[in-house]
Amino acid sequence: MEIISATALISINETFFIQLISFLVFLYIMNRVMIRPLVNTMAERNEYFDGINSDVVSAQSDLENLHKDLDFQRSQVLKEAHGEVGKLDEEAEHYAAEIIASARSEITKLSIETEARVDKQLKDIRSQLEGEVEALTTLIMEKVLHRRLQ
Repeated sequence: MEIISATALISINETFFIQLISFLVFLYIMNRVMIRPLVNTMAERNEYFDGINSDVVSAQSDLENLHKDLDFQRSQVLKEAHGEVGKLDEEAEHYAAEIIASARSEITKLSIETEARVDKQLKDIRSQLEGEVEALTTLIMEKVLHRRLQ
């Protein structure tokens, strides 16, 4: 008969403990050399991102404040512009009233002068007509009466 000897997959002997100790030493070295620096780097990166996020939030709030200030300034400028437009309208109305008043006074003056000229011309024409009417009347009467009236 044959004796079959089978070896187990894991045999617990001195090499197992040496392998376990070397694995733990390997884990310790990996933790010190790789894992801790990676964890520290990730923590620093997270802090950096948190700082950037807080900067973005503060920048957004600053932007909103600037928009509010700009809107307020825009409304103030519009109020001032409306006030200036009102003042300019009043000045324009006053100036137009002055122009109209001076034009009316000039029209009145020209009307009086024209009436005076027309009255003078009428008087001149009437005096000329009186002379002509007298001469024509005398002439007509002389013709009708067949004699001289002077």
